[in-house]
Amino acid sequence: MSITRSKLVASELLLEAVKRHNIHLSLLVADTGLWVNPEFHNRLVRDTSSAAIYPDVRRARGQGEKRGQIVDGVRLDDNTYANGAMKRAAGLGKSAEGFEVCHIWPRTCYDARYHTAVANIVLLPRALAGLSDHDIEIQTALQYRAFELYGWYPEGRKPPVKPEFYPSKWREPQPDTINARTPHTVSASSRSVSEKRSPEKRLGLTVRIADWSRKPDLKVHKIIGLVAQAHDGISRDELVMQVANVTQSKNPYGAVASLLTDSGNAYGRVFEDCDGTIRIHPEVQEQVRALAWNAD
Repeated sequence: MSITRSKLVASELLLEAVKRHNIHLSLLVADTGLWVNPEFHNRLVRDTSSAAIYPDVRRARGQGEKRGQIVDGVRLDDNTYANGAMKRAAGLGKSAEGFEVCHIWPRTCYDARYHTAVANIVLLPRALAGLSDHDIEIQTALQYRAFELYGWYPEGRKPPVKPEFYPSKWREPQPDTINARTPHTVSASSRSVSEKRSPEKRLGLTVRIADWSRKPDLKVHKIIGLVAQAHDGISRDELVMQVANVTQSKNPYGAVASLLTDSGNAYGRVFEDCDGTIRIHPEVQEQVRALAWNAD
């Protein structure tokens, strides 16, 4: 006589046990979840009119789509872009171990508007991450917490309602490290005449730019290339993200800042910051545009 064994699904057994013992996993999520600072989200939306760091990237579906493909101008991802974007936006880089990216709203990872939206992502310990897809208590708690922090929810959805059980204490969002590590720069419209470069400094920078253009392996070469390719400029936050991705710099914030000033040991003022948009500085624009730059 054959014995038919029922399938054992670990997540289902765990959730049944949680319910039976009246355990609230959302308390663990509230204590351990890592969130991007709301100021980063606010600047991103203000500067790009998008909540996504990479608004042309989404997760690949399992219907013949593969990571790395370009479909209708959208790059297909697993969670690589979302993971990297989230950790850099939170100022963590590789310092956060054992955490996984979790999308807060179901199936939004397949929408390029939301796949890398920091208001739609939380970093959870790997032991808890899988449960965010199965436990309705965790899902509703995360959705309401994201709404509290960012005032955001996906287009076409209803604003989340505070769940019946909701943790009273949550881990504070990460410090706004991108803003904190980036020295203040004035916009082009407010720059005074006294800030213009001396002939000696202008000549020195011209020589360095020519030298950098001949060395495509240099980080500074790649950073200039990123801005040179963005003919209408690029938001400062987006540039920092791309610099971290392309150069693997441990301090992409400082690298960008070093190209916005002539002071100290900085690279030199190759860029200007126009109310959050980074462009090639007018004094060196003609030279930079005439040279070849590789941002790969």
